[in-house]
Amino acid sequence: MELAKKFQDLLGLELPPVGVKLVKSKEEIPEGITELEEGTRHCEMVQIARRDGKSFYAPVEKHTCKGGAYAIGVLHNAPEPLKTGKLYYKLGNFATEEGAVKTVGAIPKVEEPQYASVYAPLDKANFTPDSIVVITTPKKGLRLTQALLYTNGGRFQCDFAGIQSLCADAVAAVKVRGVSNATLGCNGSRKYAEIKDEEMVFAFPADELENIVKALEHFKEIWG
Repeated sequence: MELAKKFQDLLGLELPPVGVKLVKSKEEIPEGITELEEGTRHCEMVQIARRDGKSFYAPVEKHTCKGGAYAIGVLHNAPEPLKTGKLYYKLGNFATEEGAVKTVGAIPKVEEPQYASVYAPLDKANFTPDSIVVITTPKKGLRLTQALLYTNGGRFQCDFAGIQSLCADAVAAVKVRGVSNATLGCNGSRKYAEIKDEEMVFAFPADELENIVKALEHFKEIWG
């Protein structure tokens, strides 16, 4: 995908952004994409596509993090403590059970049941992603924010709570709301997916890519 390569070069990313797509049946799996061999977490799947350049799909059996799988709709019947948010109170994330329930109730979630999640480096994706996930530095995030606002202006609104970052914040929120989002990661993604201290996460719908690239080309002309 030519636009994907331009995006990566213009933003100065060492590793590519990742396209993530959710499919409701096995028949919707893009041609040539095979099932992930070993189970792991959604956030780690993003990194496998990003770091290793692999394209693959993962049904619920390959998702070892129930929170991530539930947020993106691949897990349909989550355990009650996870579904309500009480789990995060037990983990010590909140002072009260009520605070945990309130927070989880506000987290974006894909309600329609999904069969699998599909991942690919954006320049190799043979499908239209529901979300394009970019792991980058705040400085490059600044440039990406400016690019997102270049065409229509306004303010960039990000929505996160420090839990379920690469699943709810970076995929579910973008798919369900149809708008871009940013997140600072969570305990799980920083531990297991090794999001670095100096990194953050941006995600945007595929239909924003062309305008973002045009904006970045303009910025290169005027700012170098």
